[in-house]
Amino acid sequence: MPSGGRPPSQHRAAFAWDAGRDGRAVLDRVCAGAPDALVPGGVLLLVQSALARPGASLDRLRSAGLDAEIDGHARIPLGPVLRKRRDWLAARGLLADGTARAGRRTGPAVTEELVVIRAQRP
Repeated sequence: MPSGGRPPSQHRAAFAWDAGRDGRAVLDRVCAGAPDALVPGGVLLLVQSALARPGASLDRLRSAGLDAEIDGHARIPLGPVLRKRRDWLAARGLLADGTARAGRRTGPAVTEELVVIRAQRP
C-alpha cells in the first residue's frame, strides 16, 4: 500500500502496508523476479490494490518477457490500514470523490479495488 512519505518498513510483513510512496516496493520486486521463478508455461496470479498502479505491473511483467493481462477485479471495504490513510489517499486523488469523509457512516461504503493480473511465461 502507498504509505505517505515514509520509506518502506524493514519489517518483512510490513511491506504489505508500507510499500513506499507509490506502494510498489514489493510489487516491482515480484514483477522483476517472476520470469526466473516460472517454468515455461508457468503462470503467476498477482492480486494487487488498484492504488498501486496495476498498469505499472503489467508493463513490468511484459517488459520481462511474460504474457500479462488483467484477469479480474473485485471491490472490498477499506481495511484498518487504508482507513487510517483515507484522507491522505483522497488528497492524492487515489480514492473516488466523496469517499474520504473520515468517521462518517452515511453514503456508500468506502472500498478499494483489487486487480488480478495473470502473467504466463511463454
